[in-house]
Amino acid sequence: MPTPQSPTGFRFHGEDASSTSPGGQSRPGLANGDVAPGSVSHSSAPSAQVSSFESRAAEVMKQAQDAFAKTGSWVVFFREILGKEGVVQSAFPDTAGFVQFQQGKQYAELQEMVAALRSQDSSKGDAAEPERMITIRLPKSLHDMLTDESEELNLSINKLCISKLLQRIESRFVPVQQGRRRGRRPGPQGPRKAAVAEQKSND
Repeated sequence: MPTPQSPTGFRFHGEDASSTSPGGQSRPGLANGDVAPGSVSHSSAPSAQVSSFESRAAEVMKQAQDAFAKTGSWVVFFREILGKEGVVQSAFPDTAGFVQFQQGKQYAELQEMVAALRSQDSSKGDAAEPERMITIRLPKSLHDMLTDESEELNLSINKLCISKLLQRIESRFVPVQQGRRRGRRPGPQGPRKAAVAEQKSND
């Protein structure tokens, strides 16, 4: 269980808080020989065959705490723990188990770790991996609300939106798609899409 020590960091019970993050701020458990940002290595992801949900969740948290102590990059932590091929997805490959984990206190703790790392991470967004850009259309009233909220929290709209996107959303708050799906689909578009498909077929 992470314990808040200051507005810029968390510390796990019993861990040394004497180390510093890439931005020069105090970070928990980062000692000489630990893995630098961008190269976190965790043990093999917990097996989906582990006997109980609780033991898998405990193993996820163990590996998350280890990664949290070894990197100052929130992007690296997210990728290794919460990403598409991360520890959580490997531990709970079935939808029911994954949703159950998202609804529990351990998932909330992982979100707290991400927030703590984001508070300290002074590196550029593309330092750990390439960035992608999305463009969304939204009503002016919603944009105005986001602007006011970002001012209240002293955040850029970009950071505020990332914070919201990191949170789990319940299906009852998601609208039902009516008719044909509109807008840009994920992945390469146009000529680049054809080039990527051809490259995959040649591999």
